[in-house]
Amino acid sequence: MIKLSGNVSRKVPIPGTEFSSQLFGAGMEVEVGNNASPEEIRSKFTEMYQILEASVKEQIVSNGAPVSEERKDLSEKDPITPNQKKLIEKLVREQGIFGKERIRILGVKTKEEAKTIIKNLLSKGPGRQGEE
Repeated sequence: MIKLSGNVSRKVPIPGTEFSSQLFGAGMEVEVGNNASPEEIRSKFTEMYQILEASVKEQIVSNGAPVSEERKDLSEKDPITPNQKKLIEKLVREQGIFGKERIRILGVKTKEEAKTIIKNLLSKGPGRQGEE
């Protein structure tokens, strides 16, 4: 027998609490016959992950946590442009921003968030004080 194993987990921020999150997860193992074709194995993996994703989403909803699809939908409606992303990366390098702040800044998903970040970075960047 061939054993397939899968796990899905999601980390969800706790509303109103900084630097804190909840972890929801599910895992499962299934067996397929030794003579299973690659297509049958892929199909079983797809089915397994669909079940796991649905289970994790149910856990999140039943615990009253916000489902991350809302944030995903916002970023898909007005995603950051390639030029905004390049500029942010350049400014972060020039200003030597590291650690959690760097990760937060580079994780920007929407145009509006990017505009705010760029404005802030330009206002405190080297040689840019007072320029508009």
